[in-house]
Amino acid sequence: MIGWLSGTIRDIDPVGTVLLETGGVGYEVSMSLQTLCKLKQGERAELSIHTHVREDQITLFGFANGAERSMFRKLTTVSGIGARMALNLMSGMATDEFITAIENADDLAIARTPGIGKKTAQRLILELQGKLASAVSGSSGPVPSNHHAEVRSALINLGYKPAQLDIAMKQVELADFETMFRAALKALG
Repeated sequence: MIGWLSGTIRDIDPVGTVLLETGGVGYEVSMSLQTLCKLKQGERAELSIHTHVREDQITLFGFANGAERSMFRKLTTVSGIGARMALNLMSGMATDEFITAIENADDLAIARTPGIGKKTAQRLILELQGKLASAVSGSSGPVPSNHHAEVRSALINLGYKPAQLDIAMKQVELADFETMFRAALKALG
């Protein structure tokens, strides 16, 4: 399996593929638009690689760093999310933004990605919430512990409606439980 490649970018296809020359061999590598935008034709690049093997093809997926590759691998563990859809999700927003959307249960932000509906976004949140910080360590520092679900549960017990909480919780930044609870109460008015 190929896990890392270094070479010269020979060609860039704006659809999300580059041709990377390494030691006289050209590797076709698929990548998210977030990663693709960081590359320039003729320049050297180093990519973390995920080798995807199916019975009828071998596909290389390239990432700017190991954290992006870890995110991709975690996304493909969600039922109904294949390699192409995971890459599409990663094209829609940066790794840190995606983690924040998952932790804040922001299904609307995730569903803005073409090809991702609200139900798929909710499934992603359900299966990944609280699991991405450890899987994607090193993305840009540690992701704080998620108290989102606890705050939400406490507010529902106080009688707030889920629709109200959806709006309020999007305004709450990740922090300790007490800070998040107070911020949510303030957002609820």
